[in-house]
Amino acid sequence: MLSKKTKKKFLLTLLGSSLVFAFFFLNFNFYLSNFLISNFSYKSDYLSINSSLKEKISILEARIKLQDALINENLSLKKTLNYNLPKSLSLINAELVIVSPFTFTSSGVINKGSLHGVRKGFLAISPKGLVGKVSDVNKESSEILFPFNPNFTIMVFVGQNKIPGLLKGNGMSSRIKYITRDEKIVEGDDVFIATNSIEEYPGIKIGEISRVVDYEGFLDLSIKDLIDPRNAKFLTVIIND
Repeated sequence: MLSKKTKKKFLLTLLGSSLVFAFFFLNFNFYLSNFLISNFSYKSDYLSINSSLKEKISILEARIKLQDALINENLSLKKTLNYNLPKSLSLINAELVIVSPFTFTSSGVINKGSLHGVRKGFLAISPKGLVGKVSDVNKESSEILFPFNPNFTIMVFVGQNKIPGLLKGNGMSSRIKYITRDEKIVEGDDVFIATNSIEEYPGIKIGEISRVVDYEGFLDLSIKDLIDPRNAKFLTVIIND
């Protein structure tokens, strides 16, 4: 049996050990918490800052692209303005915002409409040539038929003698029709936009004759260098009042 004195020493030793253990445990928990906060909160802040920087970079890249687009738009407009336009014509700069993915029904939508002076039948051009013809007009947008569309037709002049013909789409390409075989047209002759009067539109070249075929008394003419209108991001509508 333990004496009272021995029991007292044992209890004091146990109490002291408990106090020492509690002291070290609390300090260890404090240092561990500081370590976790200093390291993991730093990483969390780093990830947050990194995410914010990426977002800012994306915004800056979008602004740069927009600025480049506006620069290209201005350059295109300047090139278009080099045409010697009659006083009866004016220009509206527009953007092709929607393009049909199908060649047979090739068409697009521009961001200008009746509120801007656009009307059905007006022609759309780019510095590289003909883009299409306005087929439908809303207040703030318009549909453009591309030259490949089967419903597309405009009058053109061929060669130095300005021989009139009809440029018509067939779903896959555009060809010039209704020129009689007695007209002297050869490969390489220039093709220009026209209407019923030579004075109504400037001499905007849209391509050259690449092939001449005699078909039942009429010439069937193919054109080379006719632009792909689906790549014309910015265009100009010719206002013919």
